[in-house]
Amino acid sequence: MATMTVTGASVRAALLEQTEKTRQCSKAEIECIIEESEREIISLQSQIDALVESRDSHRARVCALKYIVSPIHSLPVELLAEIFDLAIEDETHIQDTHRISHVCSDWRRVAHSTSQLWTRPLQAKLWKTGSAMDGLKAWLACSEPMGVHISLISALKDVERGMFEEVLRVAHRLVSLEFPVTHGTPSWLVRELAQSQLDSLEELQLRVANWIDPAMTFTTVPRLRKLSLIRFPRVPQILVPWAQITDLTLSENTHDVTFGILALCPNLVVASITTYGWSDRPEIQPHTLVVSQLRFLTLHSKAEYKYITPFFTRLSTPLLQSIRVDFRDGKCPYWTPTDFTVFQLRAPNITRLEFANSDYFSLEAALRSSPSLTHLTLTSCTGSAASADAFISALHYEDGVPPLVPWLHTLIVRTQTSYFTEDTLARMVVSRWWTDAELASLGALPAVARWTYVELEFGFRSQRHYFGPRFTEIVKNIPADILKYYCNLQN
Repeated sequence: MATMTVTGASVRAALLEQTEKTRQCSKAEIECIIEESEREIISLQSQIDALVESRDSHRARVCALKYIVSPIHSLPVELLAEIFDLAIEDETHIQDTHRISHVCSDWRRVAHSTSQLWTRPLQAKLWKTGSAMDGLKAWLACSEPMGVHISLISALKDVERGMFEEVLRVAHRLVSLEFPVTHGTPSWLVRELAQSQLDSLEELQLRVANWIDPAMTFTTVPRLRKLSLIRFPRVPQILVPWAQITDLTLSENTHDVTFGILALCPNLVVASITTYGWSDRPEIQPHTLVVSQLRFLTLHSKAEYKYITPFFTRLSTPLLQSIRVDFRDGKCPYWTPTDFTVFQLRAPNITRLEFANSDYFSLEAALRSSPSLTHLTLTSCTGSAASADAFISALHYEDGVPPLVPWLHTLIVRTQTSYFTEDTLARMVVSRWWTDAELASLGALPAVARWTYVELEFGFRSQRHYFGPRFTEIVKNIPADILKYYCNLQN
């Protein structure tokens, strides 16, 4: 029952009023007035309650009608589900999915019936019980019948059998699996997982602790194509159907293990390899490994040792189209141009080249051995202003002079610091650009390709480098969709 707040002022006013009115009344008469007033209060309160109930009913009706005519209610369920999917961020997808499903019953029904909302990567902490296991079971049920992506986490704790069995129940739906195996991982777990029905598995990541469990043999995986192996102490001859693997990532393995695994993959198309380099440049070159189908290669160097280029002397990739070399810790080791040149001569079809955290001094020789290059990306490269300008000058095109990388049409340079002289950079860019009218007026086509995209980004956010008016004036005829850079509009 609703109550009215009675203030001191209202009580005082009522007291004065009733004192005057009841001056001639007896106590019994006043008590009768009190009883009558209380009955009136009850009657009024009953009317108020009915009005409040009617008001709330009308409010609910208005809210329902507004919801019925709202744009989002009129959306087809398929479109609403797509909006949900777009609203879910990868990093917070578990929280986002739960929030959406708790907005209202309609949204919950749509979310629970939209399997793809529940198929993003999921961690299964194998030591958990109770609500964590119930949550995993419910999540996997919502994802039915879609494929799922699961990372198993066992740490150093005991494995909860029930949690692992929930994963085994969806083994036939596993699309990707991340499985770290330590000395504490039970062999029964490795064996049961490897022998489970993994008919949908396309991607497998295995991390070991310098020991390979004999039970680790994923041989019945008909769709497996992508494999990641981390810290393997030796070449695992019987691990997966090697001929199926087309995408391979190798990290924290010795050189012999790396090349031994590469040799097992005759149909490899994509490879990403992390190497620690060599402490000394080998005097005797080992047998060259031919990876005949490889098209895309990424090499990360942690530069714990000096030399990186001996990696290239051991490898032949005749069909290679794209290579990315990343000195990821920012320490560029000793780079022997002749080693990389030999590698390039065995890979004449390279059209895309990317260097990250390298120095400009090492790049010119790499370009001279890339006659088919069309795309060049430089990320966080360093060097003196002289070496940077020398590199850019080598790309400058002049009539009658044999050009460097004549097919190059896409250039992306992103660094924290600008090492280039703006005038040198601008003139190089302009030297490889012609308008349609200019091309039509030429007696013969230029010996280099015309730019299709150039991006120059130096510095980030508050430290961003803005090109001055001189640079802007030189490149003014190049369209903004071809040349992207930041200029100081105040100049």
